[in-house]
Amino acid sequence: MKKTLLASFLVLFVICIVFLFFKNRSGNSNQSGGASQTSSQQAQSSQSIESVSSKSANPASQNGFLAPISKAAERVTKKPFGIFIAPGSSPVSPERFRGYHTGADFEIFPEEIDQEVQISAVCDGTLRLKEYASGYGGVAVEACNLNGSPITVVYGHLKLASITANVGESLKAGDHLGMLGAAYSSETDGERKHLHLGFHKGSAISILGYVQNQSELSGWIDPCLYVCK
Repeated sequence: MKKTLLASFLVLFVICIVFLFFKNRSGNSNQSGGASQTSSQQAQSSQSIESVSSKSANPASQNGFLAPISKAAERVTKKPFGIFIAPGSSPVSPERFRGYHTGADFEIFPEEIDQEVQISAVCDGTLRLKEYASGYGGVAVEACNLNGSPITVVYGHLKLASITANVGESLKAGDHLGMLGAAYSSETDGERKHLHLGFHKGSAISILGYVQNQSELSGWIDPCLYVCK
């Protein structure tokens, strides 16, 4: 009788051991699958973050337009589009202009005062003009299309000799256009070193930096809507 009970006990013990063994294996398998799924989700999340970061790192791009200069949004600190400028209230001193600003001024950083600062074409288009003009020094005008309508893009205060493209030649957004002129020199017609960028509606060329009536700004577009993002 004792032998029979002992044998029964041993059989039950073995069954319990086998049951626990297979139960642990199943649990580990589920945990492993969960870890695998978590790793997959983390990888997908990482890819999404990298994708967003990559897009954020690219220059501003709206309707095929690119920033003319690095860190464009950080540079419009004195004369944005539409601001009224007068000698007595201008953020720039000395000031010789008066009127509503037709473009946006992109300032240099302090360390760039004696450095070459490249300006790039903001859009695909055709170089229509490059010349010396009062108030600008070197100025270039590019014909482009914005939302299916023609505009002319004014780039002011460039070193005229640095504009290597010829009038009539095609430009692509991001192409080298020229270098900023030296501060307070004939290259900028005595102005500080900066880029004046203007978007004029239509195909007619206008390089006006200021208009006297606010209503006249309707003929211009704020460049920062497209190149300061």
